[in-house]
Amino acid sequence: MKKRRTGFTLIELLAVIVILAVIALIATASIIQIIDRSERGALEDSAYGIIEAGNVFYIDHVLPSVNETSEDRMNFEVIGGKFVNVKNKEEKLEFKGSMPKSGKLQIHANGDTAIAICSNKYCACKSIAQTRVTVQREDCEIDEDTGEIGKKKDTTPIGTVISYIVSSSPPNGYLACDGSIYKISEYPKLAESIKEGLGTYNYFGGDGVTTFAVPNLKGEFLRGTGTNDHTNQGSGATVGIHQDATSHPFLEVYSNRLFAQRSSSPSESGPRNIDSVSKKVTQKESSIPLNVGSNQSSVAEFTSRPTNTSVLYCIKY
Repeated sequence: MKKRRTGFTLIELLAVIVILAVIALIATASIIQIIDRSERGALEDSAYGIIEAGNVFYIDHVLPSVNETSEDRMNFEVIGGKFVNVKNKEEKLEFKGSMPKSGKLQIHANGDTAIAICSNKYCACKSIAQTRVTVQREDCEIDEDTGEIGKKKDTTPIGTVISYIVSSSPPNGYLACDGSIYKISEYPKLAESIKEGLGTYNYFGGDGVTTFAVPNLKGEFLRGTGTNDHTNQGSGATVGIHQDATSHPFLEVYSNRLFAQRSSSPSESGPRNIDSVSKKVTQKESSIPLNVGSNQSSVAEFTSRPTNTSVLYCIKY
């Protein structure tokens, strides 16, 4: 009589694990799809709820007073967690559904509406000419002049300089401010803005005919142009003017103290014609050897530099 086998073999156990893993993957994908459809559906429902609220607002507030001098359109926008009238923030839309992360509703004088609202992943849009809301992954916005729907526009002015700290490569739409030369035909908007604002295509470099250059801001600090009310010091230079570092040609360390030397050369027997004793000097603050004796001094050229962190300056093209 054969002995009855109990339990699983190793192969059978591995097969069961694989089957369970496949089932888990399928179940996870299904759950994600359900959540995804739920988010899309909720955003679409909110869009229709906002449109309905806009229609009610139009009937109650706009229609009774429509005349030849009425505004062509009214704009509502998500501001401070409320859907409010851009011109009168006391007027807000009460609607069924969840408040979107961002969005706008446009109501035309004839009652037609356009909407563009966005959640974290999706945008629900409808132009003036459409009757149905569509949900998409791409950002969208309303063209305020036509009521049509398009991709969200980057309104950053051409020539804007930003400081970028997460990468040594510039983000999309920007060039590194490293003095590089480019063809005018490749970046016509940036080249034209440099010419219009600063006078020539080759203000920062290039031949000014077919090529131009971006500013070289490597190792530079940016400053506000002109003077201010606090110190009224510095240059009144216009935008784009470069200044060299302010150097102190003769700073003399005497008995480990820092002196400002006004004369054109250091004294032989210690600092003379000094401005004042500024402070005790430490090795961290000075590259000058500080082992000078009571009758010795050491002289070097200094420039002022505050504590700083490196960033990548980039220019919008």
